[in-house]
Amino acid sequence: MWRAEEVRLTPIRKLKFVVDTEDPTTPAMPLSSFVKLFGFTPEPPRYRLISVDALSCPEDQTVVLAVECAECPRFIKRAKNYIYCSEKPVR
Repeated sequence: MWRAEEVRLTPIRKLKFVVDTEDPTTPAMPLSSFVKLFGFTPEPPRYRLISVDALSCPEDQTVVLAVECAECPRFIKRAKNYIYCSEKPVR
C-alpha cells in the first residue's frame, strides 16, 4: 500500500473540439467557441465532436494525453477525472 504523501493526484482536463467533415480547410474549434460563434450545437453528419483527455504530468510538467500515463512506471490508476501516480516508480 502507498502512503498518502507518496501518491500524487492529477486532474484530467476534458477538451471538446468540433471538426467540420465537409470542409477540410476549416480548422478544428473548441465546442464552446463554436456554439458562441454560430449559435447552435453541432450535429452529425457534417460536424464531428472530438473529445481529448489531457493533463499536465506532475513529473516534468509537460502536457500529455491521459492514455499515455499507463506507460509511465509511476502510474497507479485512473479513477473518474484523476490520474493517481507515485513519486517513485512502482513497477
